[in-house]
Amino acid sequence: ALEPRDDDTVLEIGTGTGFLTACLARLAGAVTSIDIHEDFLENARVNLADTGIGDVNLLAMDATQEQPDRKFDVIALTGSVEEFDPRFVDALNPGGRLFVVVGTGPAMDARLVTRTGDNDWQSESLFETVLAPLVNGSKPPQFSF
Repeated sequence: ALEPRDDDTVLEIGTGTGFLTACLARLAGAVTSIDIHEDFLENARVNLADTGIGDVNLLAMDATQEQPDRKFDVIALTGSVEEFDPRFVDALNPGGRLFVVVGTGPAMDARLVTRTGDNDWQSESLFETVLAPLVNGSKPPQFSF
């Protein structure tokens, strides 16, 4: 759904083992992948080197708190978020595409969000799924009477 092109700049949020990072690097131009876990990044670095993929920027950061200080053509979140966060759209260039899974189980909404203007975007529901949340991607429990 993201249709990465060879001239696209990509941000992957949630590096994990680096598998999706490698796929994105083969399909797109420059890839930046961030993860909150340093050990995941180190493992991904090894995995990417073993497959001959070297043009990837790996960064340790919590995407719910900060993101790289630039804009991207494609953003892929590999974990879910409980509520849609427009900060991810703000990190897109005009015409940029975002894949995000929003909600709580047992049915979450996988969405393709396209930035259509400076302050506008359109969202398309792709399918229902269940995906583990990003670290800090869930709202803290709320007190209620």
